Amino acid sequence: GGDIVGKSDKTNSQIDSWLERWLARNPQYDFMEDNCQKLSYEFMTWLTDNNFRCDHRVDAGSISTEDREFWATDGFAAAKGGNAIASYGLGQGHVSKGPINMKVKVGQASAQAVAGPGFGAFADATVADVSVSAGNLVGAHVGLNANTGVGVRNGNAEAHFLGFGGKIGADGVEINTPIGGVNACSVM
Repeated sequence: GGDIVGKSDKTNSQIDSWLERWLARNPQYDFMEDNCQKLSYEFMTWLTDNNFRCDHRVDAGSISTEDREFWATDGFAAAKGGNAIASYGLGQGHVSKGPINMKVKVGQASAQAVAGPGFGAFADATVADVSVSAGNLVGAHVGLNANTGVGVRNGNAEAHFLGFGGKIGADGVEINTPIGGVNACSVM
């Protein structure tokens, strides 16, 4: 809990209308395609007008950001419930088919202070990053980052200094260097 992915000015009636249209386009639940993760990701994308930050891996679903301009610079600042974040990026893309998930990020920077749920201070800076995963079982990323921070956020205990570090918790176990890293699920 406690993750802020973006900001929205959508009304309750707009949200209800969007959900009705989504359900009409996706009438059958499919574990590997039209599932709750697809709904959540597409809802987040629409709700924030394509201006969001979501670093979690997707287990399964049919997700694509092809309708989002890759080089669209975006940023937001928000604070709620003991969590304050400012985030800015030059470009990002995401595609997922079933359990195979791929993300690309370019020029991402954020600063975050967490005082509940969780605690800590974080400064994340990524020049470029490409990540691939098979659901939440195993994943890897290659890129250049100088992420620095220590604390507990989004259900994970983590510590990083200039890109070196790792985390363990809700997102599994992750070990990172300034040029890449690996992650795997956790049995918790």
